Amino acid sequence: MSTVSNGPASSTGSSGGPGSPDPVDGLDDQAALSLGPILRQAYSFFYKKTVGLALILLTGTLSLLGVVIPQIPAGARVSEEATAQWLESVRPTFGGWTDVLRALGFFTMFSSVPFLVVMGLLALSITACTVHRLPVLWRAARHPRTRVTARFFDRARLRARFTAPVSAEQAFEVICSDARRHRLRVVVDERGPGYNAYMDRSPWAPFGTVLAHLAFLVIMAGFVISSVTGFRDEQFTLTLGYPQEVGHGTSLVAEARGFQDTYYDDGSPQDYVADLVVSRDGQEVAAQEVRVNHPLTYDGVMFHQSYFGVSAVMEVTNESGTQVFHGGVALDRTTSDETLVFGSTPLPDGTTAYVIGSASGQTGTGIEPGQMRVEVYQGEDNTPVDEAVLDTGVPTQVGGHTFTFEREQQFTGMIVRRDPGAGVVWVGFALLAVGTCTTMFFPHRRLWVRVTDTGRSPKEALVQMASPDRRDSGFTRLFTDMTLRVSRTMTPHTETQRN
Repeated sequence: MSTVSNGPASSTGSSGGPGSPDPVDGLDDQAALSLGPILRQAYSFFYKKTVGLALILLTGTLSLLGVVIPQIPAGARVSEEATAQWLESVRPTFGGWTDVLRALGFFTMFSSVPFLVVMGLLALSITACTVHRLPVLWRAARHPRTRVTARFFDRARLRARFTAPVSAEQAFEVICSDARRHRLRVVVDERGPGYNAYMDRSPWAPFGTVLAHLAFLVIMAGFVISSVTGFRDEQFTLTLGYPQEVGHGTSLVAEARGFQDTYYDDGSPQDYVADLVVSRDGQEVAAQEVRVNHPLTYDGVMFHQSYFGVSAVMEVTNESGTQVFHGGVALDRTTSDETLVFGSTPLPDGTTAYVIGSASGQTGTGIEPGQMRVEVYQGEDNTPVDEAVLDTGVPTQVGGHTFTFEREQQFTGMIVRRDPGAGVVWVGFALLAVGTCTTMFFPHRRLWVRVTDTGRSPKEALVQMASPDRRDSGFTRLFTDMTLRVSRTMTPHTETQRN
């Protein structure tokens, strides 16, 4: 009778020593992962040109989508309710795709996860390509290839050959001296045959491409810094005499204490200037007259004068008589038929109050001079709650709140922004300019020279000069002038053959 044992397996035939239960098939061995091979595989992947090109195209596509698709303005990002209202305003355009695009970050493209991930991958690709190219550029600059074959002088893109009635040594000295006088580096190769030299100018110029690559990384970093930590609010309105918090974590409060506007004879605006004061923790920290091209800047936050109009100064109290809002509602939007102007303000109970007035010069709108209409809406879908027309100074109950229209007052609209990556971007553009100019205006010029005895006479030398570099007018002129100079120096009667 056979017996099946479930005990420990015998060590006979095992690769281990006595008492070692090492498995013979290796299936139970612990997988050993080394970080080095993984990094090398990632490096070899990212420095491929096809990968870099694909990432550039993907970045361009996402950037184009960010320009084409409306982006949530800074003023609509201050709260979920404001964001929801903005999404509802674009829902007629995008329909059922609105929520999908919102989830993918397409309405906040330049700070969205997909865009930042692609930018990061592109930065890795640029870094890998630069690191991969650096050793090649270093060897070309510090340790150039000085030895070439005989066929090179017959096949190079730019080449010349002539004989001179001097010894090979004398001819070689003439050529080297001429090269040094004209700011060419000369590296002599002693290995023969004959006398050989490598000559070049601007050996460090190819490193301009490294500066250009570094510039792109710096510019990308600047844009990412601004996207993540900066903000831009293009609809920041200040009713004269009513302070307003700037928000965005700045703890700043702005107030327009005065406003002046002048016009040309045809009625178009000539100039408009706001007397702006900025405070923090109740202390005035900055004050300036702000014009379109003369912003006020404090602590990295810039206030640009942008537009102006009329506000409706409103007081709103709740059912217990507590004041929940007192300030100006900027009538900074216009209906499609341009007969009404309106603005809105959120209320603490989650409703939104729209204040509506007649546009300048419009009559028959149902809103007379000295009146404003208030409409109250509830929730993300803007469900109507109540509405009423208010007379100046008359408290009116609208949707659980009491509204009092006090007066009309001028407002100034500003663009408020903080762009912490701007300095980084300018540094990147400076590097890009230096790198591009270095590469374009100081190209690396290379030239190989070989001088040998013709064998017909000890006082007759064969001179061969060649370069594989791309032909252009500047280099062709340099090469031709050098050939003519050295040949004439050796003898004024030398016959020169140039290809």
